[in-house]
Amino acid sequence: MKIFIVNNSAIPPSLGGLVRHYYFSKNLTRMNHQVRILTASQIHNTNLNMMQDKNLITEKEMDGVEYSFVRTLSYSKNNWRRIYSMLQFSVNCVKAIKQLIKNGDRPDVIYLSSPSPFCCYTVMKFAKKRNIPCVQEVRDLWPLSITAYNDISEKNPIIRILYKLEKWLYANADRLIFTMAGGQDYIREKKWDQDIDLSKIVQINNGVDLEEFNFNLENYKIADYELEQKDKFNIVFTGSVRHAYKLELIVETARLCQTALPQVHFYIYGDGPEKDRLVDLTQSYGLKNISFKGCVEKKQIAGILSKADVTLIHFKQVGVEKYGVSPNKLFEYCAAKKPVLCTVKTKYSLIEQYNCGIETQNQLPDTIFAGIKYFVDQTETEIKAMGKRAYQIAEEHDYTKLSLKLIEVLNSALTV
Repeated sequence: MKIFIVNNSAIPPSLGGLVRHYYFSKNLTRMNHQVRILTASQIHNTNLNMMQDKNLITEKEMDGVEYSFVRTLSYSKNNWRRIYSMLQFSVNCVKAIKQLIKNGDRPDVIYLSSPSPFCCYTVMKFAKKRNIPCVQEVRDLWPLSITAYNDISEKNPIIRILYKLEKWLYANADRLIFTMAGGQDYIREKKWDQDIDLSKIVQINNGVDLEEFNFNLENYKIADYELEQKDKFNIVFTGSVRHAYKLELIVETARLCQTALPQVHFYIYGDGPEKDRLVDLTQSYGLKNISFKGCVEKKQIAGILSKADVTLIHFKQVGVEKYGVSPNKLFEYCAAKKPVLCTVKTKYSLIEQYNCGIETQNQLPDTIFAGIKYFVDQTETEIKAMGKRAYQIAEEHDYTKLSLKLIEVLNSALTV
């Protein structure tokens, strides 16, 4: 089968990587399918644009996967240039697919991935005219997440247009994939279930490549004196340091721990626009039990997590969690065989289902502190048992298994 994956932010792992579609491509190629990823030439969260000439497409094999970088405007901030780049990709991606088809490279199926709905709409419209089946994937509920995280009214004219666009995509897709478990709940609550066939919905979570993770664990050790201290109880967070994560709550929790749980130390791995402000806040409190470690290479994450006693999932709770969540970091944490403290109360929780950690009832620092104390009070045997159960999640969500589920969905779209 010839498969086109369309995602304007499908970044190769070597460039920082939003890697879901990389792993799917790698595994589907191993199954003798032909896979091409079409993505924007501007690499998100970097200053790198893959376009070095005036062509529409730059084709490169990166990390063993074939990428077609489609010309888009460069941007470095979350401003009008990024929005323009999204809109430009939605137009140029259709042109790119037309060019590829003209050159004899016609896909059997197109696999579209959100959150940006613009390219999904233009490509799906084009594909329908050419009788090419389309599978629509929902990784983030746009525009619901926009309104929830930014306090924008759902009556906003632009938001209303985005909702209409979202509904159109769901109704016209041959198959629908949600990374979160509550996709059907969402459609019912929107009262769209009369127009959208719920039977075409499948959940495929995010996951982890266990083969790669274990290789990195063995071959890319990290030398960090702080992490090696035996008298410390290490709590490790990996991810972006930006507004949506609201990490000041973790700083406030560290403030409570400094005297009451002096053995606890927080390690924040990642970078972002909030980092300097949070470092200043930490220093103003005189905290010695929280370290902002900055960015590390993805291949070093396994070694870092192996030094954790507990891993941390934390982001701003806004209500979309009632449909379930699928954070990439959860599956890496589980691959490291570490218990998970999640400060976000979610529905369809794998952490609770597998009993490999806890979710706090709210995000008050006192409540998060109590969650940390729960882990500190556990015996080493109990902590290891939680880690072992966490690994079961990683095994069930290895990308080799998820890819088998994906190919079933893609095959079923051919028979619609």
